[in-house]
Amino acid sequence: MELRHLRYFRAVAQDQSFTLAARQLHVSQSGVSGQVRDLERELGVALFCRDQKQIFLTPEGVFFLREAQEILERADHAAQMVRQPAQGRSGKLTIGLCGPATAFFLPRVIRDFRRRQPGIALSLKDLDPAQQPEALASGKIDIGFTREIPPKFRHALASEVLYCEPLLAALPRGHRLGNTSVSVSELAQEQFVLYARENAPELFDGILSLCRRARFSPNIIDTPSLWQSVLTMVEAGEGVSILPACVQQLRSRDVSFEPLRNRKCMVDVIVAWRAGDADTIREGFLNLLRNHDIEKRQISKQR
Repeated sequence: MELRHLRYFRAVAQDQSFTLAARQLHVSQSGVSGQVRDLERELGVALFCRDQKQIFLTPEGVFFLREAQEILERADHAAQMVRQPAQGRSGKLTIGLCGPATAFFLPRVIRDFRRRQPGIALSLKDLDPAQQPEALASGKIDIGFTREIPPKFRHALASEVLYCEPLLAALPRGHRLGNTSVSVSELAQEQFVLYARENAPELFDGILSLCRRARFSPNIIDTPSLWQSVLTMVEAGEGVSILPACVQQLRSRDVSFEPLRNRKCMVDVIVAWRAGDADTIREGFLNLLRNHDIEKRQISKQR
């Protein structure tokens, strides 16, 4: 039994006319009559009494109309629920957070998205930059924020740069180089505390490259896996660090953050997603993200 048969039967029963039902359904009267006859033949009962002046439901037709109405309502509801995710009105979106790099803009974007799309279930996962590409490729998250896409994931992921932020020297309060811009070469004799390479390999390797260009290899005494631990060690006088400007948001009282005078002391923050995977909900969030002028907000924050 096809849903089309039920829809034609319901229209005729409601209008008590094959002609009116045909107009409502935008089909020919003969098409409606044929569909109803096919339904009666399949059921083995007459659903309508017909005479030259009017048609009306048989007792079997009255009973069948109630059942057909329930079936059609359930079918319409199911179709609507299936279409809603494709139209971006319901569904789920999982976002990978990236610590301080997303803290200054992402809460505002998420609030805006929830207000515009209340039917979307939003899930947030706190992941290091190194974890984001794998989580994206495997489908654990739909949108991720990281520093760079490793070569082995570039065929599977699409990305774009959200903003570029400067690297800063983090020094214990009262350090001889404090309260002024710093050249990387001036840090050659210092002990370094750097954020763990396994969490952000591109950032770690970029800092080592800066030091090599300044003609020294840094004396790294520790590589904590938390940014707050990096700042705590710097604050305690265990060493200095080079880190992204966003880490200033963690507010260590006795750490001074000084700009680096060297060229190319910048790192990208990128947003990434699965390539070739059409998703209306994800595209809606990305468009909202693009409209938030994150680059301008980052410049304003630095000031």
